Amino acid sequence: MHLPLESCPRTSLPQHHVDHFRNEPTVDITLADGTAAIAVTRQCDVRTVLSDNRFSRAQFHVSTDDGGADLPLALVTSDPPTHTRRRQAVQGWFTKRRAEKARPLISRVADQLLDDLLAAGPPADIFTQFCQPFPNLVHMTLLGLDTADLPLLAPWITVAWSAGHDPPDEVTKANRHLHDYFETRVNRSRSQMTAGGLIDALVQDESSNRLTHGEIVMLAMGLLMSGAETTASHLALSLIEVLQQPGLVNSLRRYPEQIPSTVEELLRWIWFGGTIGGTAGCPHIATADVTLRDRLISQGEIVVPILDVANRDLDVFPNADEFCPQRSPNPHVGFGHGRHQCIGMAFARLELQVGLHTVLSRLSGLTLVTASEIDWRTQKFTRGVSSLPVTWHGGGQ
Repeated sequence: MHLPLESCPRTSLPQHHVDHFRNEPTVDITLADGTAAIAVTRQCDVRTVLSDNRFSRAQFHVSTDDGGADLPLALVTSDPPTHTRRRQAVQGWFTKRRAEKARPLISRVADQLLDDLLAAGPPADIFTQFCQPFPNLVHMTLLGLDTADLPLLAPWITVAWSAGHDPPDEVTKANRHLHDYFETRVNRSRSQMTAGGLIDALVQDESSNRLTHGEIVMLAMGLLMSGAETTASHLALSLIEVLQQPGLVNSLRRYPEQIPSTVEELLRWIWFGGTIGGTAGCPHIATADVTLRDRLISQGEIVVPILDVANRDLDVFPNADEFCPQRSPNPHVGFGHGRHQCIGMAFARLELQVGLHTVLSRLSGLTLVTASEIDWRTQKFTRGVSSLPVTWHGGGQ
């Protein structure tokens, strides 16, 4: 079995992939560079790999053939105690309470984008005109960046997110531009002592030696790229899934209180990984001998937790191969688990809920132009689309 899995034009993990991994709890696989590894797919084993100190992310060195696209991932690619120090410096900004406090901002951004979409009229590419700018504008505001810079940053972020899609020199150039932009912003914060967002707060806290200058630049860059890009992609894939589920759009419009549970099921159901480095599974190195199920994982072996398959674990989810919008309980690992659980998940949840509600409530008769016209992205760190043509026949407030 080879990873990453071949790309397919669909939102959910193909059943033949699920069935293959279900045959045995640990599977010998080959990574893209030919390296041998072991995939684990049962949810309990995935949670072990993601939380047990005997598995290290930092010791797995990602190939830099794509121009160092993993450069800003200060949290994803580090282990304790470095990871602990970095995460503690920013986690207070991403609590559920902070996210709820930001709800008016999130709703305002969504409504403004829908105002523009309605003013232009159908048809429209809802990915580039709503799904992509929506979380980016929210996260830029939280970081204290000038939202007018989004047209400058967006093309760089798209290229920097490459996992083989763009030429390595272009990826290197995009990462350099992004790094220079954030370096300039951090330096301005230091010289002007402003107080407009997370970057300013981290600079002011630098005297406590919690983060170095370089770490602040890297964290700010990574929080925008990984947070906004993944949310934008997931929102687009969620819209595709919802629009293709008979009767679901009308149900969510009539009963918007069902949107949170639908979002949770979308987080379980959507095939979001597809590439090593995405949420499908970051490779870990076993730092000691570990037994998973009946298999001994020897020190030094590479282990890849496949989160997408863990979200279809028959021991955890009744009717695991069915999309059930009101599933409860829903202990998915869509945001990961353990110390590397997505730090921005409270904001991501709220953005997905608000984004879905805003689109469905304000675009009457919303439909895909044609499923065949969806421009599916390939060779990126996460699956998604480059465009999503839709039409509608009316709008509301």
